[in-house]
Amino acid sequence: MIKYIAYCRKSTDEKEKQVLSIESQIEELKEFATKEKLQIVCFLTESRTAKSLGRPVFEEVIQKIEKGEANAILSWHPDRLARNSVDGGKIVYLLDTGKFLDLKFPTFWFDNTPQGKFMLSIAFGQFKYYVDNLSENVKRGNRQKLRKGILPNKAPYGYLNEPRLRTIEVDSAKSKIVKKVFELFAEGESSIADISRFFQKFGITRYSGKMLHLDTVKRILTNKFYIGIINFGGEIYEGTQELFIPPELFGKVQKILEAREHPKPRRNSFTFLGLAKCAECGCSITAEVKHKCYPTTRGNVDYIYYRCTKKKTDCSQNYLQEELVEQQLRAIVEKASLPASWAKLWLERLDKEETKEKENGESQITRFSLEIQQIDQKLDRLLEGYLDQIVDPQIYQQKKNELVELKIKLKEKMTSISKNGSEWLGLMREFIELAAAAAKIARAKHNKLVAKLNL
Repeated sequence: MIKYIAYCRKSTDEKEKQVLSIESQIEELKEFATKEKLQIVCFLTESRTAKSLGRPVFEEVIQKIEKGEANAILSWHPDRLARNSVDGGKIVYLLDTGKFLDLKFPTFWFDNTPQGKFMLSIAFGQFKYYVDNLSENVKRGNRQKLRKGILPNKAPYGYLNEPRLRTIEVDSAKSKIVKKVFELFAEGESSIADISRFFQKFGITRYSGKMLHLDTVKRILTNKFYIGIINFGGEIYEGTQELFIPPELFGKVQKILEAREHPKPRRNSFTFLGLAKCAECGCSITAEVKHKCYPTTRGNVDYIYYRCTKKKTDCSQNYLQEELVEQQLRAIVEKASLPASWAKLWLERLDKEETKEKENGESQITRFSLEIQQIDQKLDRLLEGYLDQIVDPQIYQQKKNELVELKIKLKEKMTSISKNGSEWLGLMREFIELAAAAAKIARAKHNKLVAKLNL
């Protein structure tokens, strides 16, 4: 007697394009089995694509048949069994060797004859051709999207996929949360776990409702998509999406992440180490803690002393308490401060320079535009060399990534000049204001001198 295993499969790739769900397939097969008077041993179902190997339930079907628990398969259509050459060939081979006695399909004719196996082989070949052709069409569509500067994947957090236009647009609600996350992390006080909790607080979580994985949060903070760079398949493309994260903010976050991944070794927590050298011999200054006990009054008290390392010569300088070192530093800062009249004069001069810089900004923008045109020409020549198989694929990808990143940086400079003028003007203004305030900072007490001066 012929015993059938009813096998039902639904692909995970194109859920909305499936003709029948697994439940519908089961009902159809039951009706067909009743009509044809077929003996079904069991129903086995799975939701996996058949275009590649590794379907566990399909392998279970083959094993049951090889063990003799059944000797035929009932399925909705042959494409439920195989869409790749290996599984299709395995089925035909089992028919040849007599392991399979029959295959039944409500929507496909098959007889276990040379003609029937020939037609089945053709059908399996057609299914594989469909999958391969579909893959090429998807790749071609992805390339076209990338040429237009559109990411052909799911939109990152803060963006959404617009199905009608097939573009990626800014999510008005979530973009504000993502921007706030970047701003919080840029302050330097929040950890990756803090950011994950912040996301959860505002409804950005995993599907289960739990906090985002720390790796996911880190990928968000390092995703260059937020500054207009698309990384797809190891290649870099210039994105055309609207940006809501300023490049300066993104760069600040990257510096903090880099510093946390590769922290500088910190030997101690002494405030003034590395800030000064011995005035007598020029050696470095070191520090140490001295402990003293006042049993009846203050208990255990720590005192910090600084001294010369005396590595070059015998130096006559003795230990110095931290309070006295701070007094000397305050005196030096006050002496080096910029007089208010000078600061006013310098700022007026800087305003004139800023006017000139704005006038020169147009020439800089023109120069950057020419450089961008040259980069576009280089990219065209590089692509031609790659298509003509003159340029190695690995070299093409590396050079292309370098040129695209350089192009994006030049565009950022052009935007910065248009808005703020040259960068050195802002830095110079900050220096003048800090130098003018140095005397006031030095005279104030308990104001954390080192932090105030960013030393």
